[in-house]
Amino acid sequence: IHVASTPAELYNAVLVDTPLAPFFVDCISEQDLDEMNIEIIRNTLYKAYLESFYDYCKSLGGSTADVMCEILAFEADRRAFIITINSFGTELTKDDRSKLYPTCGRLYPDGLSALARADDYDQVRAVAEYYGEYRELFEGAGNNPGEKTLEDRFFEQEVKLNVYGFMQ
Repeated sequence: IHVASTPAELYNAVLVDTPLAPFFVDCISEQDLDEMNIEIIRNTLYKAYLESFYDYCKSLGGSTADVMCEILAFEADRRAFIITINSFGTELTKDDRSKLYPTCGRLYPDGLSALARADDYDQVRAVAEYYGEYRELFEGAGNNPGEKTLEDRFFEQEVKLNVYGFMQ
């Protein structure tokens, strides 16, 4: 990294000539390093990683696919909900936001399409209403002292999925 004095050198030296290259090739160009917000880059890469890992686990089949695809689908959906909520009041367009959604969760494609159109938290919550496991997470979430936040509730669900996976 110390030898890279420009974004172009960094892109070529670190991002193209490393095992990370497959995730960057379709997601980020050299020009994006100057223009794209680091959070957009991070979410774009995480989307590619989740989709790739999901496909890999699915290709293995058996209990690995059963357990890991469930966990990865949940993570994809959580990211879609959180990206949507965190984008309100920012410069991120609905179209740009939808490009960050991983396509390996239960929300794909209809739920993601609905999230892409959402303008506020209540509309996101309305999307969750169509998915029983997510409806429950939104129902008890709050921001007042003593209440669990939506992030807390998602984390608790993630822990349950991981414990269940370990017990298999």
